[in-house]
Amino acid sequence: MAGMDGAATLEGIDEQIEDGIAWLGLSGRDGNRLTASLCAALDAALERAEADAAVACIVLHGADGCFSKGELPSELEELAPQTRALPGAADLCLRIERCSKPVIAALQGAALGTGAELALAAHYRVASPGTRFGLTNHLLGLPPAAGATQRLPRLLGAGPALDLLLSGKAVLLDAAPQAALLDRLAQGPLDEEVRAFCAELRAEGLGPRPSAARREGFADPAEYQRAVAARRAETAKDPNPARREIVAAVEAAQLLPFASGLAFEADAYEDCRASEAGRALRACAAAERSAFEAVPRGLARRGHVAVLGDGPLAVPMVQGLLAAGEEVDWGCDTPEALHAGVIALRDRLGPQTDGDDETSPLERLRVGAPAEMAAAARIVLLAGPGQRAVPIPEDAIRVIAYPARVDGIGLRFAPTPVAPRLVEVIAGPGARADRLAEVEALALRLGKLALRVQSGGESLGGRLFDVLCRAADALVDLGQSPDAIDAACRVWGWRRGPFVRRDQMGLDRLGAQQRGPDAANWASVLAGAGRPGRSGDAGFYDWDAAGKPHASAAVEALLNEKRPAADPMPAARLRALLLAALANEGARMLETGMARCASDIDLVALQVLDLPRWRGGPMHAASELGAAALRKALAEMMHPDREIWAPHPAWQALAAAGGDWDVAAGAGAPTAGRWLSRA
Repeated sequence: MAGMDGAATLEGIDEQIEDGIAWLGLSGRDGNRLTASLCAALDAALERAEADAAVACIVLHGADGCFSKGELPSELEELAPQTRALPGAADLCLRIERCSKPVIAALQGAALGTGAELALAAHYRVASPGTRFGLTNHLLGLPPAAGATQRLPRLLGAGPALDLLLSGKAVLLDAAPQAALLDRLAQGPLDEEVRAFCAELRAEGLGPRPSAARREGFADPAEYQRAVAARRAETAKDPNPARREIVAAVEAAQLLPFASGLAFEADAYEDCRASEAGRALRACAAAERSAFEAVPRGLARRGHVAVLGDGPLAVPMVQGLLAAGEEVDWGCDTPEALHAGVIALRDRLGPQTDGDDETSPLERLRVGAPAEMAAAARIVLLAGPGQRAVPIPEDAIRVIAYPARVDGIGLRFAPTPVAPRLVEVIAGPGARADRLAEVEALALRLGKLALRVQSGGESLGGRLFDVLCRAADALVDLGQSPDAIDAACRVWGWRRGPFVRRDQMGLDRLGAQQRGPDAANWASVLAGAGRPGRSGDAGFYDWDAAGKPHASAAVEALLNEKRPAADPMPAARLRALLLAALANEGARMLETGMARCASDIDLVALQVLDLPRWRGGPMHAASELGAAALRKALAEMMHPDREIWAPHPAWQALAAAGGDWDVAAGAGAPTAGRWLSRA
């Protein structure tokens, strides 16, 4: 097949005609992404092939071993309400479906997003084993925009179609139930299978077979409706509107004519694109892409990684490194701790093997005394205090992985090194650029986004958490109830507000957090009154035997003895003030260069503070609120802790310029002139 395995160098359509078959090869960057120009080129190529009397069949295929990975992520991630992604995609799919000659999609590698929708619009589908198929746009708060909600249920039925549309995963086309989408699974070279398939179509006189006319998925109307009803119940309270709209569109596929169903899908797409949740989800995805692209690539593994110490970070850190395929040397002064740690690792890693290799990840682990384990290491991770004096090779990189002063390089995981998606790479005053890049490459091998932070040991997550606690305590100073503040967070989708979270952490750990003049650290006050948090069944809340918190009359009485009475603030104001304080701190971190960009702050806030992704982080929330409104909310906050409430000058500058932090593009401080215009 022409172009099937060649490298895709230029964007366009490779057109070749042989033996009555028009081979139209998608050729584009990063998996034949369907840009507007590539869609236009394919539309024109289809028109030429349809008009050519020498053409009996049209085959769509992709260059470089891949059909198409769909839209460019940046085009979807950065959608503003006044823009529209891929204006020709829906029309292109209709052109394919309405073509007067049979159109065959030759699938291999991946057919994702709009690439999957092109495949569904084709009259027939032939695929190589292992081809992945997926419709994942709802992760960006968007339903499909080119007919997938109408074609897929016609072919598979509501249940399997909704499974594919709502899973957010790419699945194998040669596995049930999606295998029913295929007319042939290739057993040999794909181009030969497609030629044979086209010959069979011509021999049997079979022409176009539009998906719009298919009815297999409607064979059992009652079962179709049961599947829709079940998914409607599951998604009724889903904060992502795209998931609810997908269910409604699949129902419409059964109830409405095809053209009306397409119009229903298009309206749902527009509504979701303009929704608050859709904007937040796209901002989060753009922030992750910005962070991912900032990490250097191509750095080869440079030898063993040593983990020194037996603190709470040690076992999960070793676990993460082994799971990523690293050679790990774990050094500890306490043999008992090493023995217990290896047993814990065996339980956590289970019977895993390294791919086709029958060896266990534990076979890549050595344990012993710290000095011995560090002797052959390229990167040495200090998992706890007391290991800084251990000698390491001259060219090795020493990394401080626990909260402490950092002169060179540090790592900050939260809350454990295994599960979180992000890791902060602390660049201390003495950090070398090449060594920072190598540590960031290690984080990438661990499957994490590495966010570089310029500081002497402070992390973005630590700064944000401290300011959240400080702002929440300020609201209590002003007469507000801890339970009311947490409730204002919960109703917004923020499951763990600042007070329940501190109870879970232990109030005695938080007594050293700084407060401004005449401002109380209420965690310290309650711990001193014998309420240490969840571990003692009493903190800001009373905790029952099932581990559930309940508002405490005793706490309200204690607080009221120490502060003036006040009327309750509306939940929206309580929440807005917490977010404003966080965004204000973000502005300070950007001004000093501690944070690379506003979107990094949002990513850390989502992970460390457990903010809901569909709301975005504090910098995105500030963008939604607007710089002028945020500055006003901060200025009106009459509390003596002015360090956190005094509006940063950036808000005035942004309000005057009519812009906001360029969260999606990852811009820095407004003094750099990088604003996201609201015009």
